[in-house]
Amino acid sequence: MTTSHQQVKRPRKIPNYRIPPFTSAPTHPLGVKPSGNALIESASQKDIKNTSKKLLGNLSVLPEDLLIELISYIDDPKDLQSLGSCSRILYAYTYDEELWRKIYTKEYLRLENELENPDQERISPFGCSEWKGSWRKTLLKLDEEALIQCNNLIFSDTLYRPYQCSKIDYQELFKKVIEFEKSSYDLGTTLNPEFGVPRFQEDDFSISTFHQEYIQKPFILQNQNAKNDDGTPRWPRWTLDDLLKRFPHELFRQEAVKWDLSLYARYFKANRDESPLYLFDCNSSAIKVISKEYKPPAIYQDDYFKLFQENGVKCRPDHRWLIAGPARSGSTFHKDPNHTSAWNTGLCGMKLWVMLPPGENPPGVMTDKEEEEVTSPVGIAEWIISGYYNDAVRLAQEGRCQICVTFPGECIYVPSGWWHSVINLTDSVALTENFVPEPIVPKVMNFFKNKPTQISGFHLKDFLQSVRTYLQEDRQNSDRIEKLRSFVENSADYKLDNEDCGVLDTKELHPPIYEFFVELISSSKYADKLEQFSNKMAALEQAVLQEKRANAAANVRESEAWNQLTKQASESFSFGFSFE
Repeated sequence: MTTSHQQVKRPRKIPNYRIPPFTSAPTHPLGVKPSGNALIESASQKDIKNTSKKLLGNLSVLPEDLLIELISYIDDPKDLQSLGSCSRILYAYTYDEELWRKIYTKEYLRLENELENPDQERISPFGCSEWKGSWRKTLLKLDEEALIQCNNLIFSDTLYRPYQCSKIDYQELFKKVIEFEKSSYDLGTTLNPEFGVPRFQEDDFSISTFHQEYIQKPFILQNQNAKNDDGTPRWPRWTLDDLLKRFPHELFRQEAVKWDLSLYARYFKANRDESPLYLFDCNSSAIKVISKEYKPPAIYQDDYFKLFQENGVKCRPDHRWLIAGPARSGSTFHKDPNHTSAWNTGLCGMKLWVMLPPGENPPGVMTDKEEEEVTSPVGIAEWIISGYYNDAVRLAQEGRCQICVTFPGECIYVPSGWWHSVINLTDSVALTENFVPEPIVPKVMNFFKNKPTQISGFHLKDFLQSVRTYLQEDRQNSDRIEKLRSFVENSADYKLDNEDCGVLDTKELHPPIYEFFVELISSSKYADKLEQFSNKMAALEQAVLQEKRANAAANVRESEAWNQLTKQASESFSFGFSFE
């Protein structure tokens, strides 16, 4: 691989990637102010309290968090509107977008569960078929709002903070970072060797370099001249409007809801959410069409998960997604499913990436030991303005985190097991796929074997049918084959749908995904590598066991009282029993 593209004639100073600790404080549409402003308010706190008591009545005795909790139980938009009509203070407390969004999504999910074929039907909670610019206006079918002012009566971070987050201008906030990263993009290199993600020309980057040097390191591939087999550019430069022209009535998944693209496009262009809905779709008919219009880089096409979609087997877990979201949307910190690696290509827009290797928790994110439970701030904006992004920059300067911005046409590699968060600095459309290159097969096997409750993306009916198809061939008896046969036999006692295995309550019916994966390898062109994979997996298991033993030993505390007692015993007497 040549390295001429990595050489820069004149070194350039790396700008400070930190952002200002204080963001702008826009005026709330109802006049709500941050709690600190109460200290400089000209009106006396006593007068404010007396007025609030009159406007809230008996509810004035409740602390704010309890008042908000009680309001959150209202699940009918008309009831919430009626409560807000009682006073200008209650109007403010019932104005929060998150309240209305929860009412909409709760009703959406209820209706979805009642349908036999929800993937094919458009769902309209409370008869809402048109987006009006906010959840409140949509549910109440309003074109305009009264925007009743609270007149310096409410000083609340709880009400003000979400509005502040919804108004963050990421292009302005990260202006210096974007300019510096754009220079790297233009030069086809990385001007930030300290903690940036390296860029390479695809033609100069071989599969051996990938497997031997970068399998556990993020990198970005550039190839402006790459073509598909039909001569079209590899990556289409789609915007949401381009997709809208092709698929206006196609249903796409946007987190908890599934809207047609024309409805989502209206939301995309006008919403007030702190964390806007993110189109993240893998099962629409459109994605099946789109998947034929691009070809991933060659180094990503050697993929062991293709075994789940060959020779009559058709149960590959969800792995290909079309992603779209307005500026401010994105994904909070996560690891890709089933210990897979991933690539992501932006078709339009800029994305900020914050990435941390295995064993390094992102700032502000807490997990249990098995990483089954993840606790983090409400959304990306809250994570940033709370100072956690700057903490990530500090980790990056210590070599424990990597930060970059990707631009249209760039393909970034996300190694398996890496935490990453992606922030759309502008309106964005992207494609992403999960895959399993050969060097990480032992890790995936270990994940399937020892973390079965974290497996996701497999669909049970597809998996069952694929196992049946596989067993129709004459297979040599083994423990794995017996488990597969037992699974098929036991499945007769269950009424199975095609739900994701990761969300099923199957306390007794355990899909033998590990055994099936190993079987597929053993009967494929990779069969001669299975022993090597198994040995490496065993080494991983042994390393985990040793770590657990070491942690257990470290947690054992010596008893000072016992140590003192045994010390005295050794000096003056001994414990003993005599039966003579």
